[in-house]
Amino acid sequence: MGAVPSTPRHTSTTAETAEYLIGTFVGEKSFPLASDFWQKLLELPLTLRWSSYRVQQACELFAQNNHHTRHLAKILIHLSWCLQEAVRTSGAPSVVYLKAINAVYFSSVFLKYIIENSQSDNIEELCLSLLENEPVPKDFMTDQRIENLLMHNVLTFLGSIDELLNFMLVVMSTQLLSGPTPGPKDVNPFLDAAMSQESLLVSSVVRRLLLNYIMRPRLPSSTAASYSIFSEENQPGVLQRVGSAAANFVLLPFNYLVNSNSEGSRNQLADCSLHVLLVLIHYHKCVVSDESITDRSDDSASTDPVSKVNTYFTVNPYSKALENARDIECEISL
Repeated sequence: MGAVPSTPRHTSTTAETAEYLIGTFVGEKSFPLASDFWQKLLELPLTLRWSSYRVQQACELFAQNNHHTRHLAKILIHLSWCLQEAVRTSGAPSVVYLKAINAVYFSSVFLKYIIENSQSDNIEELCLSLLENEPVPKDFMTDQRIENLLMHNVLTFLGSIDELLNFMLVVMSTQLLSGPTPGPKDVNPFLDAAMSQESLLVSSVVRRLLLNYIMRPRLPSSTAASYSIFSEENQPGVLQRVGSAAANFVLLPFNYLVNSNSEGSRNQLADCSLHVLLVLIHYHKCVVSDESITDRSDDSASTDPVSKVNTYFTVNPYSKALENARDIECEISL
């Protein structure tokens, strides 16, 4: 896969078109938000199989070029727009969901690679912003944080697509780069964005995740046919092999809830919902406050203020929403 692939011929096969579009996505050429390249990429029926080595190559090339292409930020914006369209459109056509699912999966694969291979404490490699000279559509608010836009739309749509829950586990895995105890220098942009959402959305997310686990709905897997391009023959795809490592830190005391031999444990939507809920309710951001106090001790003639640094953990809105959840709320939602 080259950095600047050649344009496919009019008679090219779906596989050749996929090779070209994905090669372009990970390559060094930057495409603006409004380019029709993004629509072509997200409407791909991904039926091509790649070896894990080729996926690794694609991820490495993407990470090298993302700093100046900002393609990760752009596909996250397109993911947000796809989810907005799916929510707005009653009885949305299948192409709307296909684009959303493809955007989720592309984002998950490359986000996972960048997070796992980050060399900086603040995960600078994500590049969650557009360049200053980047052309954008007229209705795009340039001052909004991409992670906030993304998480608002993901959480609004959360719980109805299993791959979106996998995506949540990936973006929340930035915690794995920190120590066992949260510190003020920890960087978790997507989790912080999730914590800043309005209370009604937070309560809705908690209720939906609980219902998914309690009711264990049987939904068609969104990954069965769409993502074989990142799979080896007769093997699950790259992301499907990724365990919920971020959730395992808090899941261990709850293992009795999901017995590996039980029928219920084979419901991916229910189990992922539990994992996401556990990560959300156990996250606490460490904040540093600088207070000025006046030293009025008897042996001090000075009354100049003295700086005192305090650290504290912010309130977790998902934990509060879970504490306040009532049976009647779940019954109404059924």
